[in-house]
Amino acid sequence: MTVHVGGVVENNLESRHKQQAVAHLSEARARLEGEIGKAIALGNGLRSLIVDRDGLPLDQDLFNRVGAELLDGNSVIKLIAVAPDNILSLIYPLVGNEGAIGLNYRLNAEQWPSIREAMIRRSEVIVGPVNLVQGGQALLVRIPIYPPAFAAQPLAERRYWGVATVAIDQSELIVASGMKESLGDYQVEILSYSENGTQAIYGGIELSEQDVVSLPVHFPGTTEWEVLAYPENGWQTTGGNLWLTWLSGATATLIFAGMAFLLILEVYKVRRMALHDDLTGLANRRLLEERMKQLAAMCDRSGEGFEIFFVDLNGFKPVNDNYGHAVGDQLLVEVGQRLTRQVRLSDTVSRVGGDEFIVLTTGTMSRDERDAFVERLEERLSRTFVFAGAAIEIDASIGHAAFPDDASTIEDLLRVADARMYSNKVHHGASITPLEVPPASVAG
Repeated sequence: MTVHVGGVVENNLESRHKQQAVAHLSEARARLEGEIGKAIALGNGLRSLIVDRDGLPLDQDLFNRVGAELLDGNSVIKLIAVAPDNILSLIYPLVGNEGAIGLNYRLNAEQWPSIREAMIRRSEVIVGPVNLVQGGQALLVRIPIYPPAFAAQPLAERRYWGVATVAIDQSELIVASGMKESLGDYQVEILSYSENGTQAIYGGIELSEQDVVSLPVHFPGTTEWEVLAYPENGWQTTGGNLWLTWLSGATATLIFAGMAFLLILEVYKVRRMALHDDLTGLANRRLLEERMKQLAAMCDRSGEGFEIFFVDLNGFKPVNDNYGHAVGDQLLVEVGQRLTRQVRLSDTVSRVGGDEFIVLTTGTMSRDERDAFVERLEERLSRTFVFAGAAIEIDASIGHAAFPDDASTIEDLLRVADARMYSNKVHHGASITPLEVPPASVAG
């Protein structure tokens, strides 16, 4: 849940950053369209000048004066030109552009399509960037000129005179639009889409592969422009809200994890209490019977049985009477530990009564192995128990039973082992010899 909420917050931060970028981009686009609008207005002014002369020719000197007036202080406009009958005859500034004089647009494969489009549309068209005859590139505004033969003559009925061209410097256009200043923290591209493919008006064309924000640029003509922006350091997906979300989520996760751990621990404790003896930590009768049932089921498939040894302490009651229950409890714990040290990990030692224990061993033993095992258990249990203030000698009676040789059910197996233990107890009896000794720790 924390990861999901964190993802939502990241998406919101990114969305907010993109909205801010679109706002900046919208302002830059408006200024860009404004600068293009100025160039179109200049071209329309040039058309009006020609129409108002009512067919009177323009010479280069007059065109220079007009051009100087129109372009005064306008760094965006690279040049203006007039082409009566589509043959370029006047250009300003002339210096450096002399090579374009006399250009027949009909014979220029690169520039003729835009002239033809303007003639068909009978309105201004913007194309580019276009390679200029005199060198360099520029964005070109084509202004077709249709002078009226009489007042209020419909445009569709007018005769084509020629075309005026306004060339725009792309670099100066970007500077004048303030795009660098308003989008200083962003990578910016302006792309032009036409039937000839994609061209970069500004920047490259690498951002098209990024998760950019973009806006279209509106102006006359069939060419489409698009402004793209992408942050220098990527979209913002971190912030105070995100860190707070992660911190809160991590805290909640730790709390729930802690609660789950405590719950599992309590379940484990309850299960352990249900299947283990509280005092010695050994398996209780319930767990012992479950394991015997599992081994009995395996015996049906594998044919391998198991054996149990019923251990009863002789004379345990006087220990509680003479030394107290605390000493008696420690004695039982020590008995459980001594029995556990004599068996394998696959075997089970359980406490099934006050001073009664059962040792469950997997697999079957030969008679000699069984007698040696019983003898080892008796020897370990008969060693003196030394507790603070007392030394106690005690022995045990042990009864044995094997599954399935001695019984075919768990209940019968336990009864056989119990009967043999009791018979052993009658023959051996119990011995208790308390000795007073200085306080000491338990000696195994």
